[in-house]
Amino acid sequence: MAYNNNVTLGFLSSSLNREKNTDMKKKRKPNGLIVRFSVTLLIWAGLLSQFGCAIRPLIHAAESGDLAQVQTLIATKADVNAKTYGGWTALMLASDKGHAEVVRALLAAQADVNAKTYGGWTALMWASDKGHAEVVRALLAAQADVNAKTYGGWTALMAASQQGHADVVRELLAAKADVNAKKTDEGWTALMRASDKGHADVVRALLAAQADVNAKTTDTDKGWTALMAASQQGHAEVVRALLAAQADVNAKKTAEGWTALMAASQEGHAEVVRALLAAQADINAKRTDNGATALMVAAQNGHAEVVRALLAAQADVNAKTDKGVTALMLASVKGHAEVVRLLKEAGAQ
Repeated sequence: MAYNNNVTLGFLSSSLNREKNTDMKKKRKPNGLIVRFSVTLLIWAGLLSQFGCAIRPLIHAAESGDLAQVQTLIATKADVNAKTYGGWTALMLASDKGHAEVVRALLAAQADVNAKTYGGWTALMWASDKGHAEVVRALLAAQADVNAKTYGGWTALMAASQQGHADVVRELLAAKADVNAKKTDEGWTALMRASDKGHADVVRALLAAQADVNAKTTDTDKGWTALMAASQQGHAEVVRALLAAQADVNAKKTAEGWTALMAASQEGHAEVVRALLAAQADINAKRTDNGATALMVAAQNGHAEVVRALLAAQADVNAKTDKGVTALMLASVKGHAEVVRLLKEAGAQ
């Protein structure tokens, strides 16, 4: 994120030299050359000023983890809150890279612990996203806002949860992070993110902190839950943890009536299917938009092991969609011979 001063100045110098050589070849008048030099300098000066590309030694030293240089620059009154073109500060860069000693030095020099990039990210968010627990502790001790949000509603807890950093998640929860905060434009929570990625340790930590196990998304996937996300991705350990925490096994996605069992059946996750059935998932639930069942989507996709599990649990082998299509028809059209055999042996017509 930091910029090399020599590169910046070198680029400016070479740019001026190119213009000088071109002008000399064209034998332009001296006055014209001076004007062009002046315009170029003004343009570059404006750009450097506007975007903050002129390197600030403290930012570079912080990003590279050069503690001695950071301390020297702080002693010479360097601006600890100076920003790059994207709004990054020395503290953010040191936090992102996990340079704990540099972070502590900057905080001692009164670096703004809650400064934000132009996207709304803070040093705590960057450290949480990268899993730097020691840095997270230092920032929290300096009163970092544990519930600060990006302009899209992203929090440090969501970032750590999605990346699977269980130790950081526990630090944030101990600091009173809002376990049920929702991303503004989607309604996803930290629990949903961890469940979708299969981070069982994080899921358990969030549930222990009273995460809403049945929270639903609010975006175009309205009604999606943590259980649906984990089921679709085949994360059996997470599914079991969510079910143990009383996740609604028969919750339906708002738009289509999709359930966790349908999601797992479609993707062929037999272990998840068995866990959901053991938790009393409605085996014959139908999609509200077309009448399809879990057996139908498993049969259509050729997932024989899932079909066996569903049939053993008394799935209605002759159920029909709103257009009269059965699981046998779907398997036959797709050429799934083993599934066709299983369905016929179970009495499919």
